[in-house]
Amino acid sequence: MKNLTLTVRVGASLDTMQPVMVNDDANPVRILTDSFDGWIMPRVRDHLGAPSSNYFDGSDDMFCIQVSGRFLQPCTVYDLEFGNEFEQPLQLPWGTSVLIKFAQWYDPGLSTNVNAPKPYAFSPLIVTMNRLHVESSKGPVLWPSPNGEIIDEDITILSKEVKTLNERRAFFKRAQSRKAVNVTADQVWHMQFSNPFLNFSSGKIKIPAMEVDVLKYWEGQPLRFFARTPTQILFIVEFDLRRS
Repeated sequence: MKNLTLTVRVGASLDTMQPVMVNDDANPVRILTDSFDGWIMPRVRDHLGAPSSNYFDGSDDMFCIQVSGRFLQPCTVYDLEFGNEFEQPLQLPWGTSVLIKFAQWYDPGLSTNVNAPKPYAFSPLIVTMNRLHVESSKGPVLWPSPNGEIIDEDITILSKEVKTLNERRAFFKRAQSRKAVNVTADQVWHMQFSNPFLNFSSGKIKIPAMEVDVLKYWEGQPLRFFARTPTQILFIVEFDLRRS
């Protein structure tokens, strides 16, 4: 819609957020801190003023957050979370419970409290990512998608038994499975988080048999995706959608 303006920002913390060009596949944003070293590329389908991305040619996704990097502080898979948090309470629409049930069906690790003073929805990072490729590397983190390439699923170095997205989600939904796998600085994680339901061009979430204009209920708040551990934020991708 022409009366909607979308600004996308990326940073290692809320006070380091900077606007970025979406869909610029050959020029991802660098994040380098004591905790994370990597690259991030947000993509939005049909975003006015941005280049087109070949990523969407082979996908029905409406947006994608792609990340390639290494976690520099030792932890376990259990410690890594990815999801949303708002600064203020939300005005919840009719049908919120249906949306939540659908989201938890789509992402079986999702934990949410939309009635909290700071509403949130977080999932284990290893469960929520749509595609995940983890490799062993001590060299520089290389960006794998300069032309919008979709990454291949492969977490063999974490679990030789897990081959597919569904197997990964089923296996790592269990806390004990996540606690048993170490994350080390000689691993590079290539991740893609995406879905076909949230349309930033229209400001609506559309699932089977239901459509919601989310701008009526976000009340001017941006949608922020946080990657975090229990003690720190690793990086943030923010989608700030407003009516002109």
